[in-house]
Amino acid sequence: MRRTIELNVALAALLMIAAAAGPARASGEAAASVPAPSATRTVTTLVADSRPQQWTRSFAGIFVAREEIAVGTTLTDQRIASVEVEIGDRVAAGQVLARLETDMLENLLREAKGRVARASAAMAREEETVTQEQRKLARARQLSHLQAATILEERVSALALAEQAVEVARADYDQAEALEAEARRRLDRAVIVAPADGIVSERLARAGALAGSDPLLKLIRGGEIEFAADVPETELPLLAVGQTVKVKLSGRADWLQGHVRVINPKIDRETRLGTAQVTLSTGRPPFAGTFGRAEIVVGERKAIMVDDSALLFGAPDGAVSVFVVDGGQVVRKSVKPGMRQGGKVEITSGLSTGERVVLKSGASLREGEAVATKDVQPMQTGDQQ
Repeated sequence: MRRTIELNVALAALLMIAAAAGPARASGEAAASVPAPSATRTVTTLVADSRPQQWTRSFAGIFVAREEIAVGTTLTDQRIASVEVEIGDRVAAGQVLARLETDMLENLLREAKGRVARASAAMAREEETVTQEQRKLARARQLSHLQAATILEERVSALALAEQAVEVARADYDQAEALEAEARRRLDRAVIVAPADGIVSERLARAGALAGSDPLLKLIRGGEIEFAADVPETELPLLAVGQTVKVKLSGRADWLQGHVRVINPKIDRETRLGTAQVTLSTGRPPFAGTFGRAEIVVGERKAIMVDDSALLFGAPDGAVSVFVVDGGQVVRKSVKPGMRQGGKVEITSGLSTGERVVLKSGASLREGEAVATKDVQPMQTGDQQ
């Protein structure tokens, strides 16, 4: 009886073990029948789109006078009597700027007048002599039948000499008049006037000093101030006359509008910088010598732009390429980059509108790799500084 009970207990235990193992085996078989999902990489992409773009370049520079006039005098041996303007004064054409001492010049004019008077009197005497010799010659001809031929010849010779004396006297008179005119001009030049409207930028003259050969004053013609931008030689070809410019003064937040007036074709040998002169559209220009910075629009057109990080380099043929996503897989395409700005680059060929470009083409990304995409919105280069 006892043996029967033990067998029943053992059989019950076996049944319980079998019942517990059955669901576990079924669960394992079901799990083994479901395939594991494939791992998919997500990349950030930009849908290529041709949009209006604007490229600008920023250059430091200084505000300068568009044209500065050096005002001096040829009367270098005269002392300065007075200077009648100050730095910063706005002057009109013909306005008196300075005066020189005129005592010596007035004496020279008086002397020249006296010489003219003496030459005039001498010329009048010689002309009267010619008149008398003409009368004598006429009487000699009337009496030629009563006089010797030599007398007639003497009268002709005397008249010729008198006429020559008149010519000499007339030449002396013309010379005296020229000297008087020069004396008057020298006296007039003792009053130094502005040759054009402008602003006094430098006052070098001092009362009591000799005028000398250096400028006495300097004027900014018309008060026109423009911006001289220093441009690296590599970017000088991007500039052209008429391009739009914004200029900001050092320490100020506002901008002055202008345009490129002229591009200096000469590059500094040491700094390798060229110069672009910018005309400003303002009624109150800044002071000459003020530092500033210009932003020049060097290009405006429709273009496809991508991030610099999207470009792939190092191809054996030297070609530049990008990764695009086509049908869920990465495909490599050769492209031709153009102008750059603000971390973005223009794609001039090799990329079509609507293609998805991988923005960060890392070294771990392989062509043909299956990826998921996450699009970002493109920005115009004109929105970036």
